[in-house]
Amino acid sequence: MIMDDGSWNVIEPWMIEIRRTIHRHPELGLETPETQKLIEVTLDELGISHSRPIAHGVKAILAQNKPGPALLLRADMDALPILEDNDLPFKSEISGRMHACGHDCHTAMLLGAARYLKEHESELRRPVVLMFQPAEEGPGGALPMIEAGILDGVGEACMVHVSSDLPKGVIGLREGPAMGACDDFVLTVLGRGGHGSAPHDGVDAIYVAASIIQAVQGIVSREQDSFDPLVISIGTIHGGFRENVIPDRVDMTGTIRSMSPKTRERAVRRLREVAESVAKTHNARVELVIDAGYPPLVADVPWSRRVKSILTEELGQEAIRDIAATLGVEDFAYVAERVPGLCLNVGIVGDRFTTGLHSAGLIVDESGLKAGAVGFAAVALHS
Repeated sequence: MIMDDGSWNVIEPWMIEIRRTIHRHPELGLETPETQKLIEVTLDELGISHSRPIAHGVKAILAQNKPGPALLLRADMDALPILEDNDLPFKSEISGRMHACGHDCHTAMLLGAARYLKEHESELRRPVVLMFQPAEEGPGGALPMIEAGILDGVGEACMVHVSSDLPKGVIGLREGPAMGACDDFVLTVLGRGGHGSAPHDGVDAIYVAASIIQAVQGIVSREQDSFDPLVISIGTIHGGFRENVIPDRVDMTGTIRSMSPKTRERAVRRLREVAESVAKTHNARVELVIDAGYPPLVADVPWSRRVKSILTEELGQEAIRDIAATLGVEDFAYVAERVPGLCLNVGIVGDRFTTGLHSAGLIVDESGLKAGAVGFAAVALHS
């Protein structure tokens, strides 16, 4: 069995050290040159051929001359604009940046799998493409890499993501609708300013904004089928000048998370209709700008069941769990729209674990990384 192969006694600490190096030097968005360089140097050391489909993305390939459609394994590389707050000896050395979503772990796990697979390249039944992608946290790196041809000749795809809901050593799988779609928005309420002592002489943009927030929540609680997930959240609200001034403007930002194309379209439409009608009722008006984000990630059912069988055989039934869908988003969804795809959700909860993902205090139990690398390798060798 792959998990019991003694090679991991060398690969695991090597992989963890790579993760720590990446963690010290987090990079944002599409600008990941140092992470890219580390990956390319490592691939050179392993003797794995690679190229750059986009400026800071890396494509590598194993068993290039084997027949059949290739398997694509994907890891993302970018960090978040968060100030790290923990006692790790390898914490971020760049203020205001942190690998708080575990992309350093994803890259390390894929490199760990790559090292193992290089040692067993002759056993691969088909080519294996390694996709190291920037900008998953935005503005999105998957689509540019797809447009650059990374899916040419690919039959199926698999990504990995750490999970703060699962214990180390466990991999969670979800078939069918797995992750949500995202549409962010900027909503501006325009009223008429005045003195706080005479609100009747103005149009209070704060009051109108509050009314809109209340009404928008009714789209979810009173219009939406509770078995078809939808969330509309207001994340920021800014307006006003001082305590005795009726403000003429309030700016809000928010996000719409949905799971189906029909609900996604309706939620955007109803947000606009509700905001405009409420504003009109109060003699105000609104401006709404929608930033259409990633589509829902739908894991191919036959492919998911095949992978589940492989992982259960390799890791044991107790290490594989069926998990619920989430309204978190992933730009791997663009890959899964084009070829059968799925996500391996790798547990990171252990003795040192602190908080969930996207938290300044996150500490990952690194002993969980081996399961993800083994999972990647097992899918590559047995599918």
